[in-house]
Amino acid sequence: MCSLDGVGLVHEDCIAKMRLMSLVDLGSDESGQIPYALIKDTLRINDDEVESWVVKAIAAKLIDCKIDHMNQVVIVSHCVERVFGLHQWQTFRTKLATWRANMSNVISTIQANKVTEDGTGAM
Repeated sequence: MCSLDGVGLVHEDCIAKMRLMSLVDLGSDESGQIPYALIKDTLRINDDEVESWVVKAIAAKLIDCKIDHMNQVVIVSHCVERVFGLHQWQTFRTKLATWRANMSNVISTIQANKVTEDGTGAM
């Protein structure tokens, strides 16, 4: 059996990283909400540690979320992808196409306003 110390790893650091990655996995769920109880069970932590682990994940820029104390849930708006496969590429392509269309609309609006201003200013 190989020890972590033998390969230059610290056990506590490895546990912390796995907890953060597990929290990211929970955040990638389609529902966008993670109950405190699920975080506690998945990360194998105490109730009073849930929020501090969420804050650590936010600080590490792994997850964007809001903590709903009243309902004991974390509302996820975005989290990093642990795996970037075909599905992620397709999602990325869709987002880029939407962004491109939105930028075209902005440019068209600016040009239309410029023509209107030029026409008004000429009188």
